[in-house]
Amino acid sequence: MFWAGEIAKKLKEKGRAQLVNDAKTPSGRVHVGALRGVLIHDLIYKSLLTEKVEAKYTYIIDDFDPMDSLPTYLPKEKYEKYMGTPLKDVPAPEGKVSYAEYFATEFINVFKELGANPEILWTSKIYKEGKLDKQIKIALDSAEKIQEIYEKVSGSKRPRDFIPFQPVCEKCGKIGTTIATDWDGKLVYYKCDEKKVDWAKGCGYEGSVSPYGGTGKLPFRVEWPAKWAAFCITVEGAGKDHISKGGTRDTAEAIAKEVFKIEPAYNIPYEHFLVSGKKMSSSKGIGVSAKEISEILPPVVLRFLIIRTRPAQHLDFDPTEPDTIPKLFDDFDSAKVSKDPEIKEVWGLSHTDSQPSEIFVLRFRDLVNLVQMPNINISDEAKKQKGKDLTEEERKALEKRVGYVKIYIERFAPENVKFSVKESLPKEVKELSESQRKLLLKIAEELEDPPAGGPEDFQNEIYKVGKDLGLSSAETFSAIYVALLGKESGPKAAWLMLSLDREFVKKRFTEVVNG
Repeated sequence: MFWAGEIAKKLKEKGRAQLVNDAKTPSGRVHVGALRGVLIHDLIYKSLLTEKVEAKYTYIIDDFDPMDSLPTYLPKEKYEKYMGTPLKDVPAPEGKVSYAEYFATEFINVFKELGANPEILWTSKIYKEGKLDKQIKIALDSAEKIQEIYEKVSGSKRPRDFIPFQPVCEKCGKIGTTIATDWDGKLVYYKCDEKKVDWAKGCGYEGSVSPYGGTGKLPFRVEWPAKWAAFCITVEGAGKDHISKGGTRDTAEAIAKEVFKIEPAYNIPYEHFLVSGKKMSSSKGIGVSAKEISEILPPVVLRFLIIRTRPAQHLDFDPTEPDTIPKLFDDFDSAKVSKDPEIKEVWGLSHTDSQPSEIFVLRFRDLVNLVQMPNINISDEAKKQKGKDLTEEERKALEKRVGYVKIYIERFAPENVKFSVKESLPKEVKELSESQRKLLLKIAEELEDPPAGGPEDFQNEIYKVGKDLGLSSAETFSAIYVALLGKESGPKAAWLMLSLDREFVKKRFTEVVNG
């Protein structure tokens, strides 16, 4: 059984409704790795529905977190003054929305295209609407207990007067620089410390605020279980960063049990999504963003890439490697007819339709060649391969795939895969042997009346002519490529020649022979 189904069956045994949640801090352009969490939770949510379990899926945007680092693609002179400010109050790179909304919306649009449609919640609104007020009171009254948990679970020691709350400074508006110093049951007293962190400077203001209604927030290790308690969240996984022994997750679970008196949300630990073996970071601008990946892969293939790997396994994807994208498409196409039931199930779950159809579509690798051939009608080629007319659905699918093939050729294909017919005689023809020149002359004659069987028969005829002249297969076809493309490799030679004007090809080959 597929892993999401296994988890859904375990959760079903609990005999209660399930609330699945995931979250992200929009500290910059959201990297593709965050999509893994979105789809893992989406699959569990949908598997719960399949199991007839009452379920809901929410996604929390942590826009109340401070800006604590600056992405490399943003101007330092514009954003340096906002360091330490809640992301909801930082201006966007463009437009009138906030920094948080700008980057979060971009990410939300990507995962909606992938068929994930959780209810979107914003942390700043959650605090402002008082939905965490009860948990804030419990946490402040349990400051000593929380401090003990920090030390016991993670070994992290806090000052004896530790207060688990971060007010927004009433003077400078920063949240990353404030330190709560006291709690009298009604007000939190604080200081905006100039030297609290090295990435932001406080203004030195001292004051007091009621901790309710969005005047500040809980520290992350307390806020996480507070949300579980406030919203009755029952399922929330976490990436590798949070699940190490004594880490964030362990601390959050202990606080959930000992402070908020609830059962921690069911955990689905998952490994990193790597690009070229490197972990990605939104705030540092490292890696490939979710938006960038969504532009080079169709939703169904991107979804397939992510969900076919079990959560506990690394997912490494490098689109710049020559064979990565063609192989991914091949894997996707073969999955629909796989004899492995789990792989076939992954193929089905990769589609956002409830009942995906097994339509005919040309292989990505074949299209890489066909797209670069002049005068080729790709729909006609697809019809020949299928053996009958394409359906309207197949025509649309072909058109979309051709678009992604063109992106691959332009951005990622190695030079030996790219080709174009040279308008004038390539200088490389001077290296051709006498036998290769004779071959070209014979092919020019064959073009007067090519085999009736089409390109396949013509390809075999070319191979035979070369063999009769004592040429190897490589020598035979490289002669054609050099004459037409100025390089020793290319698409299937017969298909290439028949896609061109025959008089042009005959003239070119004659030019080569005449020196």
